[in-house]
Amino acid sequence: MNLTRTLIASLLLALGAMPALAELTAEQVLEHQLSQYSTPEFTVRAGGKRRSGNVLTVDRFLAEVALPDQEGSLLVAVGGASFAERNDGTVLVTFPPESPLTVQAFAREGEEFALAATVTQSGAQTIVSGTPDQIRYESTAPSITIDEFRMIETEVPEDVSVAASIKLLGYKGHSDISGGGLRDFRGEDTLDSLQVHVDVDDRGGGESFSLRLEIADIAARSAGKIAWQSLGNSLVASILDGNTLDLSASLGRASYSLTGRGPDADHFEFSSESSSSDVFIKMDRNGIDYGGTTRGSVLSVLAQELFGSPVEVRLPEASARFLLPIVPDHEPQDFAARIAVRGLEIDQMLWSMFDPEGVLDREPATFVLDTGGEVIVLRDGLDGDFFEFMNMDHAPVDVRTLDLNEIRIKLAGVEVTGDGAFAIITRPEEPWPVGSADLTVTGLDKLLDGLVKVGIVQDLRALAFRGMVEALARPDEGLDDFGLTIKTGEDGSVVLNDQRIR
Repeated sequence: MNLTRTLIASLLLALGAMPALAELTAEQVLEHQLSQYSTPEFTVRAGGKRRSGNVLTVDRFLAEVALPDQEGSLLVAVGGASFAERNDGTVLVTFPPESPLTVQAFAREGEEFALAATVTQSGAQTIVSGTPDQIRYESTAPSITIDEFRMIETEVPEDVSVAASIKLLGYKGHSDISGGGLRDFRGEDTLDSLQVHVDVDDRGGGESFSLRLEIADIAARSAGKIAWQSLGNSLVASILDGNTLDLSASLGRASYSLTGRGPDADHFEFSSESSSSDVFIKMDRNGIDYGGTTRGSVLSVLAQELFGSPVEVRLPEASARFLLPIVPDHEPQDFAARIAVRGLEIDQMLWSMFDPEGVLDREPATFVLDTGGEVIVLRDGLDGDFFEFMNMDHAPVDVRTLDLNEIRIKLAGVEVTGDGAFAIITRPEEPWPVGSADLTVTGLDKLLDGLVKVGIVQDLRALAFRGMVEALARPDEGLDDFGLTIKTGEDGSVVLNDQRIR
């Protein structure tokens, strides 16, 4: 649902949290929290319950998950919580400062594994108010750390050490949940910082790597409906049952780094950072609509076998948005796909590897592809595994229209812009687009001269390409500024600048 609940729901910390509308009991709050996670295959229990005065204490939470196709089960156990009934009708939920976390897998074939870790919390608490049918959770957690990961009865060699930790700092959030079988939820969450650290050292093989991921100033809003159902159901079945999701989040500075050494003691580094990002996802009967924008990105790579110093790629802004209809319907549904990369700067060292004299234009590059249209979803393409999807006799969708809203490519001195629209018709041979597209190209002649000079393209090939373009271009246009109009007909014809080429 919301960001932090998604991160730690499997650990059953249930950090969630309407002003007090009526008096709640500790048992009602516990039952409500357990019911939020229960499905036919996901059973959540509270172990070691006992009451003393106005306080209900739970020693531990247990979650058992039945894996699909009866392949086995997964058992998760975490520390408990205390539920204290207060004089104002609310319940205060607190958590132990330190508790164990264990994950055990039991496979049908007898294969098993067990993972253990430690959960440390500082001041984590939730105030619960309202009624069981209309309840609010208000949560704070100054610090939550999951570390000391270790495999139990593992086959990992003793000379391989693994150290990992997940830390959440400065969490605050609230969520409102109402309804019975079909529940409405709405929440807001903020997190000062999310940090993930992993260190692996293979002393026997001489290899090692360290992973660092840090994201600051996370803020998320979520809303939707929850209809519990079988975990084996497809996403389409989930939507048809009434499940919806509308989630948006903003992120501050984010950094990622992977460093280490290979089997030949070669050092490598890969890192990236961004100044801010926005992401969103919406899921309902219209399909899945998701995307985001990242700003101020810098990618850095150091591989001693290739470069003597780090190589950087700078990306001031990159964005993407995809709308994918997935629910079968006889009526056409909208789809969309947009990718935009603006101001991409490639390190001068990379340019110099194939253009040492600086012949080619090295201005920042831009790539924009904005498409859309209509499709008819014929069947649930997400019901089944990946191999079933790849072996489908027919595509799960029938494309009816394709719109090229914007095409823009700017690279090495060449710029291509255009748009177009096509209707997809059914022909005996194959589906066929009927419509037109207009493209404008500038700077091509200069680029060809540069490619010839640096030796990437041979003179004869450049001459042949120039001849082909001149034959198709309009009479009054040159290679450095020309247009292309492409038209396709119902008879399967293709006409380029009034010249039929098919």
